[in-house]
Amino acid sequence: MTAMFAMVAANHHALNELFNQASQFATVRLLWQNPNCLVASYNQHGPVHNARLHQFSFTHANAIVASSRAPDNNALSTQINENAAGISRRVKGAHTAFCWAADKQQLIASRDALNQHCLYYARVGQVTVISSEASFIAGLLPATPTLNPAALACWLAGEPNPELCLYNNIAVLPMGCSLQASPDGGLHTQPFWDIDPAHRLELASDNAYRDAFYQLLNNTVGDHIAADENLVVSQMSGGMDSTSITALAHKLLSPQRHCRPLSHLYSQSESCDESDNIKAMYAHLGLQDPIQITVDAGAHRDFLSLYPTDFDSPGTVLSPRYHQECEIIQAAGSHRLLTGNGGDEMCWGHASAYTQRLKQGDIGVISEVLKACKQTGMAPWPVFRSLFVKPMIPQSLLALARQIKGRQPADLPAWLTPKASALAQETGTVKNPFDPNKDEVGYARYQALKTTSTFNSLRSYQKVAWQYGIEVVHPFFDHRIAEFTFAIPPKQLIRGAYPKWLLRNAMDSLLPESVCWNVQKVTFDNHFGKLVKDNAEPLRKLLEDTRLEEMGLLDNAKLLSAFDHTVGSNKAHVHVDLLYAILTQRWIQQHH
Repeated sequence: MTAMFAMVAANHHALNELFNQASQFATVRLLWQNPNCLVASYNQHGPVHNARLHQFSFTHANAIVASSRAPDNNALSTQINENAAGISRRVKGAHTAFCWAADKQQLIASRDALNQHCLYYARVGQVTVISSEASFIAGLLPATPTLNPAALACWLAGEPNPELCLYNNIAVLPMGCSLQASPDGGLHTQPFWDIDPAHRLELASDNAYRDAFYQLLNNTVGDHIAADENLVVSQMSGGMDSTSITALAHKLLSPQRHCRPLSHLYSQSESCDESDNIKAMYAHLGLQDPIQITVDAGAHRDFLSLYPTDFDSPGTVLSPRYHQECEIIQAAGSHRLLTGNGGDEMCWGHASAYTQRLKQGDIGVISEVLKACKQTGMAPWPVFRSLFVKPMIPQSLLALARQIKGRQPADLPAWLTPKASALAQETGTVKNPFDPNKDEVGYARYQALKTTSTFNSLRSYQKVAWQYGIEVVHPFFDHRIAEFTFAIPPKQLIRGAYPKWLLRNAMDSLLPESVCWNVQKVTFDNHFGKLVKDNAEPLRKLLEDTRLEEMGLLDNAKLLSAFDHTVGSNKAHVHVDLLYAILTQRWIQQHH
């Protein structure tokens, strides 16, 4: 797929002038045009790759969809006739869609329900511009857009809200919404999808849930592989998510077509090493021609070189490592990379499921958790306090305790100023349809899904892969999987010592037991901790920048104190809040 933009205006000359202006700083390819609207693909860093662009011409509409598989012509036509704003309901997988509805004289801009592709929009003079990148729109504005303090405050708090653009006068399309743009400048967002808290799925047995989920995930992986692709590369660590996607892709493609696993190796961080599980997968599935990349040696130890940020967001990093992967994939003759991103958000469940079960009278959950502690080597009392004691204390008392201890509200980082803390609390929580008092699991999972840091990985790979004509796809991030996992009982997702219990149960016949039922999840805290410590001097200098402090958002002294404490600690660990603050400072200095 490729980056796309659309322009809408009543003045045809203004439309053409702005298109010509865009052609000055990007390679553009016009796809469709009428007197009031045009749609084009573009690349700001090289040639345009127009693979997987599907164009449709109907009686009262014209549509262009960038997706792995072409939507069904009849289904798309029916949807446009009934409600063009819901066009994305008829497109499977990650996509971007533009549709000119002639009867209403408006452009519909949309993308997949789970926001794998971004769409930004702004009014530039007499023209409405909608684009895959905020940087593209910024290049058309008469002046550099000013920064949005609320969005920055959320980043500094370690809780960025993906519905907030970091630039004033540029908006980002919210998850599950389409945009209606009229030539007169009218703009309206229309929801077309969301999780329904009332939707519940009750099946007869664990096996029934297993079979239904397996079929759904298998279909989703298939929908992300084009029928004419003979070679697909699949990222494969030793964890449940990537091994599941790789195993299903291998099964779907064999024997005529081929799936090559691509694995990251860690030579500097033993706790991140998953090579035993990776080898077990090779042997169990008979995977051929594996690709292995050592990602924490040599040039990959320089933090600032490894994580250059993108104009659109501090979390979107255009890492040379991603370029290396894309070059290898391209040399192998593939144009598609599968990942396991989204597995945590869809399948992990939530620890509050144990709490919720106890509140509902399931006394057996206590012995289940005690047994799980023994299996995982966790101390029982801290776990019991977290699951069964603290949740029973009224939130008002917990808030009072935080105030007495002098902590930030909701445990926000100490380096936030009162202004930033207020902004982060006001704008950092997305609208949530679940009642936290009646369904704390659904509430917590929904918030996590809408604000997950995994979006950073999606954006990063996507931005780099566009330059190589490679499509990076994430089958777990599919609205059908989200609807299913939110509708089933929480016990299906997390049980005993096993988060992702349903995924494990579904993949039991395809994965080696050492992978499928491994209770130790590998985290990369030590990798990032060592990387920060190895780069302590340049990173501390980075954090000394005072521009965010001058905006009234950051207390530099407290941030530097937290950094010094982390670097001086015996533990090779860095909190995600501090990583976000580092990336935000890096972004400010790189682009502003």
